[in-house]
Amino acid sequence: MFKIIFIGSGCWQGIPAPFGEDTISRNVEWGSKDFRFRTSLYIETEKGEKILVEVTPDIRLQSWKFKLEKPDSILISHWHWDHLFGLLDLDWFAEKNAMTVYGNKVTKKWYTQRMEHIGIDFHIFDSYESFEIDNVKITPITVSHVEETHGFLFEDKPSGKKFVYLSDLYALPPETVEYISGVDAITVDATYIEADVNDDETHLKKDQIKPFLESLNAREIILTNIGSYHGLTHDELERRFPQCTISYDGMERKFSLS
Repeated sequence: MFKIIFIGSGCWQGIPAPFGEDTISRNVEWGSKDFRFRTSLYIETEKGEKILVEVTPDIRLQSWKFKLEKPDSILISHWHWDHLFGLLDLDWFAEKNAMTVYGNKVTKKWYTQRMEHIGIDFHIFDSYESFEIDNVKITPITVSHVEETHGFLFEDKPSGKKFVYLSDLYALPPETVEYISGVDAITVDATYIEADVNDDETHLKKDQIKPFLESLNAREIILTNIGSYHGLTHDELERRFPQCTISYDGMERKFSLS
């Protein structure tokens, strides 16, 4: 069994966006479903292991708001600052607490060049080479975004239930498509959902998202990495995409035999 808490569901800016002049950023209220920390997950295994997925610049407030216990392991999908640079906020914490971080080679390079003084135990993973934490099998899977970007396939070994975390992307290579077919739930990058933003080649564009969703073979599709560019509230997104779950900060999912 493992339980997932979405401790962040926003894109690289979060919501509200810094100095945001869009309707959502101007009107959002703390604690509402439209208030979004940068995308991140907190996973609790059956034996009590704690896994943090992504270390966002919001980690200080995320750990406080959701009353999180210190993580035993940290997984990082890629080297962009909104996924990695929250480590800088954990400098003092790491001096007194051992930190084990899993990331790819390029992420390790960025860590070494910019924050090696933090002194964490960094494990480099490779695509499709699984490792285990408690009874959870974790497989890094390649996605198309920027150099060396990964998602993660989580499998509860006793039940066989599978959850896929996909963060930033614009496409999936064929091998990854095979790995994630038929999973119980999968997260999808919705940064530009319903937004007319066409100058970013590293994320799915508005006209690409619906075909991409239709191509996925999963029991539940969860939209995350949500921005405020579209001007739609959480409730409005639910009405626009009834076939999907619109994630929000604090949302939980459990994967087990029951």
